[in-house]
Amino acid sequence: MTIKHKKKKGIVYLEEYKSVRVNGKVKSVYIRSLGPEKPKIPNRKPTPSVLNRLEYSSSFRSGDVSILWEIAKENRFVEYIDGITCGQSHIQGISPGKLITAWAINRVIDPLSTTKLEKWIPTTDIPLLMDANPADFNKEALLSSLDFICREDNATGQCIDNTTRINDALYQNWRKRHPLQHTQKETVAYDITSVLFFGVKCPIAELGHNANDIRRHQVNLALVISKHDKYPLGHFIFNGSRHSASTIKNLLSWLTSSPIEPGTIIWDRGNVSKEHISLFELSGWKVISGIPMSIGDAKKIVKDTVVPTNPNTFVQKGNTGHIYANRVTGQLFNQARSVVIYVNQEKRQNQINAQNEVLANMGKQLDNLNDSGKDWSESKLHAKIDKIVGEWGDFFDIRVSRKSDEPRIKWRFKSRTMSNAERSYGKYMIYSTDESIPASEVVKTYFEKDLIEKVFRTLKTSEEIEPVRHRLEQRVRAYLFVCTLAYRLQVDIQNRLRAISEKEHSWEQVDDYLMDLGRIERTRIRFGQQVKTIFLNITKKIQDINKKIGFKDLFQDRIDVDFRL
Repeated sequence: MTIKHKKKKGIVYLEEYKSVRVNGKVKSVYIRSLGPEKPKIPNRKPTPSVLNRLEYSSSFRSGDVSILWEIAKENRFVEYIDGITCGQSHIQGISPGKLITAWAINRVIDPLSTTKLEKWIPTTDIPLLMDANPADFNKEALLSSLDFICREDNATGQCIDNTTRINDALYQNWRKRHPLQHTQKETVAYDITSVLFFGVKCPIAELGHNANDIRRHQVNLALVISKHDKYPLGHFIFNGSRHSASTIKNLLSWLTSSPIEPGTIIWDRGNVSKEHISLFELSGWKVISGIPMSIGDAKKIVKDTVVPTNPNTFVQKGNTGHIYANRVTGQLFNQARSVVIYVNQEKRQNQINAQNEVLANMGKQLDNLNDSGKDWSESKLHAKIDKIVGEWGDFFDIRVSRKSDEPRIKWRFKSRTMSNAERSYGKYMIYSTDESIPASEVVKTYFEKDLIEKVFRTLKTSEEIEPVRHRLEQRVRAYLFVCTLAYRLQVDIQNRLRAISEKEHSWEQVDDYLMDLGRIERTRIRFGQQVKTIFLNITKKIQDINKKIGFKDLFQDRIDVDFRL
């Protein structure tokens, strides 16, 4: 087919022709008229599609900060901080409560110094969530917010610390939302850890002992943590040289003045003394504490107690071995008391094996000395023998002979001494002022005091609490409050995750959840005449978890009224 143009009266018409062969020649035959040709519009651009009219705004970190902000609101962080420090719980614009909460959120997910923090916050949804201007989160404002938590009284020079009142309010709100069972009372663990300093000018930072045995300036941070859900009841700051045992009276003073109903407190064996036990018994608080073997009465009770290894005394299988326990009565702190003796069977056997190995090696050295020292003087032999047996001398009966026709050294093991030593191996004592608690439960409860060690590990690793770079006492106290506030956010998430799973959720699982949330970003796009807020990088896994823990509608795309990007 061929299209030909034919002009009539100035109008161009289109006509259709086809080619045919006639007598061997190709001819063009008219078929039909296609009508006038449509005129072309010069330089006209094609109509744009909707996709060609999309405009994007910047993206902001949204997932983790949004979840943590929702948790902070449920825990009423801003309300309590502003109410206690400023005398009002609702302040227009930026407030100390919002600044401190933003700081705590940062400690959870991306711990930064104050200088870097003011640059980080505007890259997140924190200003939007708090209805504040990003410029309000500057270094001066952040540091000033610490002074609302803890400040120096110009008249007296004393430190006015609001952390105890805020902690009490936060705990009461938590326990109201997460009540104990009807007849249940609070069981808490208490311990203390050192926090190292970058500078040396803070008056409460002193040289002290720490787990790393580093002679650095430090303060001591003490925590009281609920055994039931790992939530903190309170925290205390002590001078760096303060020993844990010397803080027990401070702890008792706080407990008796707090609104917490007396329950049971667990502390380490290093804090125990007759006076401390008596004071807590009088206050109504029950105590579960390890008893050190340096106490003579405890050493005797442990040696004299045989813990049967049978189903009735079995407690649990731990990481280090099988635990058995029995309750006995013995003389402790000048009166008859009921105590629990527990034994780690594997550890006990390892200690016995280690003792046998050491003694056997010393016996071989003494036999060899019979040959090598047969011509030695008596004094030289005694000196060498003392060097061989050292502190194990009580386990040997050794005599040096002066006769030349018999071995110079006669020795034997003291079987009674070895048996007496073995009676204490792998065995430990726990004192519980509540004698109604079975021995197995006392041991399990005491072992659970390690939960506070995990809290300290979280503060020092995830939150990077040390080294402290603040130098004013009030700033140090307020900064450590921010770090404990951040821990409250984490423990809230852990309890939510635990509630939807049969397994215990570790801190690593909390970190994984926050890491997945950290990928979620918020952006706005103009879609034609419409502006829409959308959230990027949301996975089905995150959607399912958020739905189960109460945040199913948090990251929903929406149409915005404001047309500005």
